[in-house]
Amino acid sequence: MNDMDLLEIFKDSEDVVEFPAGAVIIEEGREGDLMYVVMEGEVLISLKGRHLATASPGEIVGEMALINSELRSATVTASTDCVLASIDQTSFDALLRHVPDFAVHVMNVLAERLKVAFEMIED
Repeated sequence: MNDMDLLEIFKDSEDVVEFPAGAVIIEEGREGDLMYVVMEGEVLISLKGRHLATASPGEIVGEMALINSELRSATVTASTDCVLASIDQTSFDALLRHVPDFAVHVMNVLAERLKVAFEMIED
């Protein structure tokens, strides 16, 4: 699913945050105005306590809050010590405007996670 090299794009980012294993990075239902690119480590994405996806280096998390709502739609927890590059609304909007592949990438990630979420609901 990693069809563009976000690690390369964000390798020099100064907006980097470190989280220890077990830390809750994003909490479902809370307000949020940042999304992240996983630079190092691995994070778990869960919805109502059920595992939705795992994000590895080069993958994004938290994008929903920047697209249509300020409330978080899922919980993201560090499964290992990890380093994430944060992206605020202004940077997100600029990426969408100036890096067409980024918009397509975000849509693909959203589509895949929504598909999994719907499958979970049907269980």
